[in-house]
Amino acid sequence: MNEGDVMADDRRVKLEGLIKNNKIKQAKVQLVRDMKKYHDIDFPEQDFVDYQQSEEVRRKVYERIRADKVQILKFPYDQEVLPSKSDFIFNYFMKYEDTTILFYPSIFTVGSNLRTGDQLYLNFPLAVAVPLRDCREMIMKLMSEMHNDLIVVSEELGFGFVLSEDEYSDVTIEYWEKS
Repeated sequence: MNEGDVMADDRRVKLEGLIKNNKIKQAKVQLVRDMKKYHDIDFPEQDFVDYQQSEEVRRKVYERIRADKVQILKFPYDQEVLPSKSDFIFNYFMKYEDTTILFYPSIFTVGSNLRTGDQLYLNFPLAVAVPLRDCREMIMKLMSEMHNDLIVVSEELGFGFVLSEDEYSDVTIEYWEKS
């Protein structure tokens, strides 16, 4: 490779980075807008976690689940049962209610009837840093239209849970806590 090729590669890499950063910023704006519009959930853009950290923690959550290092609660989807199961998980983690957690809103819940593919947040794991007690109400609003995972996790993965609905309309809550 000559010097011109190296410089062109450097510019290409920088441009790709700038494009990705712009898409992440736009994804945040879209998610904030859609959460407010469709679910009356409002969180300021400054509550978002750095994208690299958000992506890394989310990857580790699924590694933990794949390694079966979690407890599992599974039940048929039922609008009347969901609140009691949500109460169970929040009561289980009550001692952490003041702890700041990373909350990943379910990306398909927002405007789920508008899945046009132009929502950039569908491609980026965006987390919001909020106290555990503050995400309870958000989860209750999102659970009724859940089509993808709702993730709540401490930054160091000491505790957390993932609510998901499978193709058979069963809801699974996978949760863990370090001893």
